[in-house]
Amino acid sequence: MTLYKLDEYYPDYQNDIFDGYDIKSFDVYARDDKVGSVKNMMVDEDGSFRYFIVDTGFWIFGKNVLLPVGMASIDYDDKRVYAPQLTKQQVEDLPEFSEDMAIDNDYEERVRGVYRPYMTMPIASTAFGIAPYSYTQEPYFYNLQDRNLSTYEERLRERRRSRADIL
Repeated sequence: MTLYKLDEYYPDYQNDIFDGYDIKSFDVYARDDKVGSVKNMMVDEDGSFRYFIVDTGFWIFGKNVLLPVGMASIDYDDKRVYAPQLTKQQVEDLPEFSEDMAIDNDYEERVRGVYRPYMTMPIASTAFGIAPYSYTQEPYFYNLQDRNLSTYEERLRERRRSRADIL
């Protein structure tokens, strides 16, 4: 499935979707410490949030990585994203994300492969890569735990449908 950066998918996301919050300014905290800040989010073509793009700053030489949205909760007042199952070691092991790369299933599988050993109920990869991957296979990565983020996702879908109907 094709993924888009949130600000490209819906440019006025801050006001129309996130009640004025700029999610791109939130700090990201792993189990053991701050690991970076949200640089953007990845959204699929249906308007589902899939990943936070995390800029690790100087900590790992400015490396950007992906954090599945289901692993995070958000404190909007403190402008923080918490990923209690995430460790600094995982962040170091994650493949780097760059702005110009096309995210394909192989790249996403490398990302998920770093996180899987730390999940409470990991599943095996699809049988020999024959069947296409579905985000529903691993709900701990993609089911939103944050009620506000779920509301924002629904709002995003509604606004995109409304705009499509107008055009």
